[in-house]
Amino acid sequence: MMIYLVGEVHFEGVQNLVLNEICFFDFSLDLNEFDALIITSKNAIKALKRLHIKPIKDLSVYAVGAKTAKKALEYGFKEVKFPQKAYASELLAEFKEELKGKKCLYLRAKKVRSNLGKELLNLGVYLRECIAYENKPLKPDISLIQPAIFIFNAYSALRNFLHFYSFNEKDIIICLGQSTAKALPQGLLNKIYISQEQSLQACVSLAKSLVKQE
Repeated sequence: MMIYLVGEVHFEGVQNLVLNEICFFDFSLDLNEFDALIITSKNAIKALKRLHIKPIKDLSVYAVGAKTAKKALEYGFKEVKFPQKAYASELLAEFKEELKGKKCLYLRAKKVRSNLGKELLNLGVYLRECIAYENKPLKPDISLIQPAIFIFNAYSALRNFLHFYSFNEKDIIICLGQSTAKALPQGLLNKIYISQEQSLQACVSLAKSLVKQE
């Protein structure tokens, strides 16, 4: 049984499906105007780097997960925080008291699944949302061998997959997080798993263990 990972990260014994391209937008901003920067993807940092917008060392950065936080630190930010679980809702729940009353910049994708911006405004946060990039579907050149195991690490990966392909009812679906699983089409008869650990390595290990059971 083939294992397909929708994304570019390579693992032995796994076929990659690259179904998207990131398109960056031009924008201008002065980070000195803000108390905090909120980011939910490494692409936010890539967008800053592309436009040569230098990091402000004493600017508080709130990232959705450890990998995004690491990218911010590598770029030169010094004060970077992230929640224990890599969800926008967890970021809000964990840091909402710190964010109240701050002038925040939310550097985000054109399409987002969470209501993070709206919820921050409801907290009384002064918020500017800047659309920095867009995730666009990229036509694949791979014919699937189904039934198979499919790994999705984000809602956008699932959305792009459904743009070009459809599920066989014997396919097995593994999602990195609950929000991606909730975005699956209604009425699927497939076996659906959510990784207990939020990492692609954990998803791949789960997929390989399921292959052995088939």
